[in-house]
Amino acid sequence: MAKQVTKRCHWVSQSYLKAFAADEAGQKVWRFSKNDGDPELKPIENVAVRFYLYAPMAADGTRNDPVERKLSELEQWFGEPIWKALCTSELDLTWEPLRKMLALIVATTYVRNPVQFETWKRIHRQMVEQVSGLESMPTRVTIGGVEHQVDASDWPDFRDAGEEPMKAAWNDYIAGAGDIAPRLLGMRMVMVAAKKPVFITSDNPVTITHPSLEFRGIRDPETTISFPISPTRMLVLDNRHSEPNGVYYELADDNAAAQNLLAWRNAMEHMFSHRHTDEVCAEFVANEDRFLAAQ
Repeated sequence: MAKQVTKRCHWVSQSYLKAFAADEAGQKVWRFSKNDGDPELKPIENVAVRFYLYAPMAADGTRNDPVERKLSELEQWFGEPIWKALCTSELDLTWEPLRKMLALIVATTYVRNPVQFETWKRIHRQMVEQVSGLESMPTRVTIGGVEHQVDASDWPDFRDAGEEPMKAAWNDYIAGAGDIAPRLLGMRMVMVAAKKPVFITSDNPVTITHPSLEFRGIRDPETTISFPISPTRMLVLDNRHSEPNGVYYELADDNAAAQNLLAWRNAMEHMFSHRHTDEVCAEFVANEDRFLAAQ
């Protein structure tokens, strides 16, 4: 009997979203779109999901989903007591095992998002256009000051790659998200804590910001990464190593409007919330003057 392949692939873990559930059973969440429609109370199993996102089709028409299975194993951490404690309590963020878990979760959540697949495809198109415009294929390329020899034997396959081959290459990148996790381990980790549930999340929950409004890389001194852990906890990573590490900062006046607006702007399309999204949007409007003053 052929092995069953996962068809419905969630790019935002269902077990992660349960912390933001609007019902006691932890099965539904408020969802609001940037583009159309009214707020909806949706089953968590029906949000942030696409068919075969982590099961690309091979040349022979078959599908395999080792990346989906690997992600499922990682998502089991969201059900562990330590994660549940992280969502509501104060833990030692300098404890190395916890830092490693957080670094891997943030890295994987970031790279598995379809936004990254669109970036992957855009970079592919740019490379094809640039190389195709050359008189001959380069034999060497310099990356980060290091010269590498180029093997152009598979250039036709790369140049002509369609959606599924590119998805397969992106899936390999997802499986190697541990390459990014060590960079995150080198950052300062702190937590913004609210006394009452106020934080939202989105279909693109890892937000990377820089004062220039451009992506300058994770190691840039002014890069900040935020990731909502629960309605009362927001994990923040930065490179401000002159400041204390592992600190819990109390959210002033329990006003999460600025943090929530950042998450909302970073969303692909949807915000997810434990409370009605009309309330969240009303807070954006109420704090509009403060936002404008900060710009």
